[in-house]
Amino acid sequence: QVEPLIQKGHENLVHHILLYQCSSSLNDSVLDYGHECYHPNMPDSFFTCETVIFAWAIGGEGFTYPPHVGLSIGTAADPQFVLMEVHFDNPTYTEGLIDNSGLRLFYTPVLRKYDAGVIEAGLWVSLFHNIPPGMPEFVSEGHCTLECLEEALGAERPSGIHVFAVLLHAHLAGRAIRMRHFRNGEEQKLLAYDDEFDFNFQEFQYLEEERTILPGDNLVTECHYSTVDRIRMTWVRR
Repeated sequence: QVEPLIQKGHENLVHHILLYQCSSSLNDSVLDYGHECYHPNMPDSFFTCETVIFAWAIGGEGFTYPPHVGLSIGTAADPQFVLMEVHFDNPTYTEGLIDNSGLRLFYTPVLRKYDAGVIEAGLWVSLFHNIPPGMPEFVSEGHCTLECLEEALGAERPSGIHVFAVLLHAHLAGRAIRMRHFRNGEEQKLLAYDDEFDFNFQEFQYLEEERTILPGDNLVTECHYSTVDRIRMTWVRR
């Protein structure tokens, strides 16, 4: 289980938290120090922390893994080091704020049958993704192509992976998100969707039945935005 620990009074400031697996060769000298993300002073070894192992977003509560699934820790193949990345939202530019939010992880000595992981799908964070102002609806799509999933799930042949929960994430302009699933050119049942997306309530959706994704499938993340109240271009940035 993972529980968010958001500092009291900062519920609207902490936008989301990501937990990354780092390379086992991480330099010990950078441990226990915080840095501004992607700032020139950030240690180069932090760039080895690329694989997301957990994500939390604003409004979300604790996440509990199913009884037969767990995030593996303690074996030789598991991360020796993790990096926690916190994104803040401070639109009033209030100065002097110090935050101590984080995550609490609960573990069990009872080994679960299956190891859990995270697959990210959606629109790449890039300045090439922008949304014009004054649009009552604007749709963008992020494609995880069959070639992508052939490579990403190559080690999971032939059974693929089983999805048991989905976290749909967008920012203030987001109005609806749909995760579409294709196999052999035919669309399957929606993997997950939220047609009334609320920025302040971003919670995991537990699937009633686990869904299988196979190498060679295709995922399309369909994002609907509204910028009807904006007069300037909306640029996507980290």
